[in-house]
Amino acid sequence: MTQEIEPIALEFAGFWRRLGAFLIDFITLAVITSILLPFRWFDFPGFWEAGNIFNSHPWLAPFWAFDNLISLLIGVAYFVAFWAWRGQTPGKMVAGIRVIRTDGSNITLGVALLRCLGYIVSAAVIFIGFIWVAFDRHKQGFHDKMADTYVVKLPQPIPAAPGARAGA
Repeated sequence: MTQEIEPIALEFAGFWRRLGAFLIDFITLAVITSILLPFRWFDFPGFWEAGNIFNSHPWLAPFWAFDNLISLLIGVAYFVAFWAWRGQTPGKMVAGIRVIRTDGSNITLGVALLRCLGYIVSAAVIFIGFIWVAFDRHKQGFHDKMADTYVVKLPQPIPAAPGARAGA
């Protein structure tokens, strides 16, 4: 006799939980890129400091461009690889949330790439694509709508009743 497994109703992850997960990922990526990119070891100027540095040290421009290109590629690889592999980045693992397709299936590499491209669109105009998560009824940002994905809370295991045996 086999048991039918009933589908689980998943709850959409809200803005604050998703923001917390992203901040964990952002810090993780900052550590990874600072270790991998030696230009940052010597107080190399960041993206926000580029305007002033080019006036006094124009020879730094190629290094700055290379540093930012590699940082972008590391970030894309980080998000796409984790989403395609587990549907979760380390930040989402800590937050107990996961990215799935709107039909409930796991996301593929192509969907992960499209969702990552959607991150750029979501950030393009004062991050309105991310802020939209707080107001959407399915808690989708522009990147979720582009890739046809949801971010959902993972179901919590139900504790066994005291005295109950496993597998009984």
